[in-house]
Amino acid sequence: MDPLQLGIEILKLLIPPLVVALVVWIMNDHNQKKYEKSRYFKLLNQTRQITLPLRLQAYERLVLLMERISPANLLMRVSPHGKNTRQLHAELIKVIREEFDHNLTQQIYVSDEAWEAVKTAREETVKLINMAFTQTGDSRDGIDLSKLILEVTIKLDKLPTQIASEVLRNEVRRLF
Repeated sequence: MDPLQLGIEILKLLIPPLVVALVVWIMNDHNQKKYEKSRYFKLLNQTRQITLPLRLQAYERLVLLMERISPANLLMRVSPHGKNTRQLHAELIKVIREEFDHNLTQQIYVSDEAWEAVKTAREETVKLINMAFTQTGDSRDGIDLSKLILEVTIKLDKLPTQIASEVLRNEVRRLF
């Protein structure tokens, strides 16, 4: 037998097992990818079941933070009676800082946009209080400062805390 015919005979014997091996390899690769994809989605679903309650709690706490630092609610909690404007101003700023610091870790559960809205609401509320304090001076009665803060908030279309609360609520709606 000449070498060419021998090579052809060997190829005839080798091609069918090679084709079978190739088909088996392709099917195995396809099944492996399908299994990995299924496993990924199962893990993703389990993760969502664990993190969703935590995320909802974070949104709830941040909405509550916005309610607690809104000027009207803040003034109801921090009594101006018996304080001058400087004392009331210092206490209002302190309460805002403490409330914010207490909820600082919630940022890991919300989007960057929502966290920025919360930070902006805090900063704008502090600015509003600082502006009112500047206008009243520090030797007057705290009631004067509280009245001016309420007058300024009434003139606003939306309070910064309301805007942040809307952002938070809209994100929660998108979760479902």
